[in-house]
Amino acid sequence: MLAAMPTLPDWSLRQASEADVPVLAALYAETARRLGEWCYSPPQVRAWASFGEDLAAFRDYVMDATTWVAQQTGSDTVLGFCGIDADGEVRSFYVRADCTRMGLGTALLRHALAVAEQRGLQQLRTWATPFSRPARAGLP
Repeated sequence: MLAAMPTLPDWSLRQASEADVPVLAALYAETARRLGEWCYSPPQVRAWASFGEDLAAFRDYVMDATTWVAQQTGSDTVLGFCGIDADGEVRSFYVRADCTRMGLGTALLRHALAVAEQRGLQQLRTWATPFSRPARAGLP
């Protein structure tokens, strides 16, 4: 008998606020700890996750861009976030570990790209790592 695939909860998008910074920082760090080990060493994972502990720097990372938050409908649960700055850099793009590979990241990025296009941005750029690759067999 096959196990049932988890399903993504109903969610909605909203723009991030200052009050979201600690929650987004915790989601960021948890994503690094839970999913980073498939392509990074333990010291690299710890270094990556530690950025979420520097709330002042993390605040700038999120709030110096237009950042959207995916939130579970009817609750305060944040499922992911994505931000693009005024120059077209994708500054953040994270989904909770238990919500990956369900289409949420694709929907978040599509929304951010559509807004960037509406704003007249002609080019976008990002820092991508092996962690950012599309789903492949054996990856989380």
